[in-house]
Amino acid sequence: MKSQRLSLAYGPAAVSVTPPAPAPLRGDPALALAAYAFPLRSTVPGGPDTDLAAFGTMLQGVEVVGAGAATHGSGEFGTVKHRLFRHLVDHHGFRGLVLGIHPRAGARLDAWVRHGTGHLKTIMDEEFRADDSPWNTLETLDVFRWMRLWNVRGAPGAVRVLGIGSELSHADRAEAAAEGVIRWQRRIGAGVFVCAHNTEVAAGSGVGDEPPNAGRALRERLGGRYAGVGFTFGQGSFGAIDTTAPGRPRRRFDLGPTGPGAAEFVLGQVCRRDWYLDTRTVAPGLARDWLADAHPTRGVGVVWPCDEYTNTRLHPTYDILVHLHHVGAAHHR
Repeated sequence: MKSQRLSLAYGPAAVSVTPPAPAPLRGDPALALAAYAFPLRSTVPGGPDTDLAAFGTMLQGVEVVGAGAATHGSGEFGTVKHRLFRHLVDHHGFRGLVLGIHPRAGARLDAWVRHGTGHLKTIMDEEFRADDSPWNTLETLDVFRWMRLWNVRGAPGAVRVLGIGSELSHADRAEAAAEGVIRWQRRIGAGVFVCAHNTEVAAGSGVGDEPPNAGRALRERLGGRYAGVGFTFGQGSFGAIDTTAPGRPRRRFDLGPTGPGAAEFVLGQVCRRDWYLDTRTVAPGLARDWLADAHPTRGVGVVWPCDEYTNTRLHPTYDILVHLHHVGAAHHR
């Protein structure tokens, strides 16, 4: 099926256009999906993580986790991924964090989290501000601080950082990025957690004839030892570069709830709490059929305006799906 993008109208803030509703399935897909959903206790790192026990179980035998985001500029995507990464480090022996940043920046950050070399804020200023990087946020800074604290405490196995460049959804760079991640994972001898956008970590071809990305390249090489985690959201804010304004400033944009035709309309009814589920273990029936059908699904990159919706089959695109009801703009430094 060919990928289909929907055009939108834009104003001072982001404005959603309700996509057409697909033919309804018999029964309530949200109710069917609820049987497989695990509620999230919090989107904030720290505190009890017993709500993530099922997440760890879903990743048995996985060496590389690709964790996406539906926008590049919403804080909760960063903080939830921080929680997931902490859990995998604490309980499942993961020791590597991979980011779509310049390898030089990755090396400097790795030296800081391991040995305290340099100053974190200076490194982030020099490596991220010049390019107006979406990683230049307080949420990202908190991840590095936690990694440094882990290493200072002398816990078994240092946690580390790798930068693999920013073009993870272009054929040549995606192949090279996958190879680089695998080599590094084998070198450190522990699981690694790749933070990127949904489009870069997707494990399956659920959006039609899309170009290769790092997630599919990792799946081809690692099989079930790679898992792609996709994120969706109901409504909220994100930061992005406004391409319609002189100087292309970074601004906050807001998106309201989706209409009945969008995937998020159903996902928002699955559970009152934020939640996650393993799409691979959903039994044949209504829930699996709904996940396998194409639904307009939100995705925003580093710039706005952009095509907000892409028809996506959530399975097999993502092995694990995380849904957040509300997100806010990341805190840009």
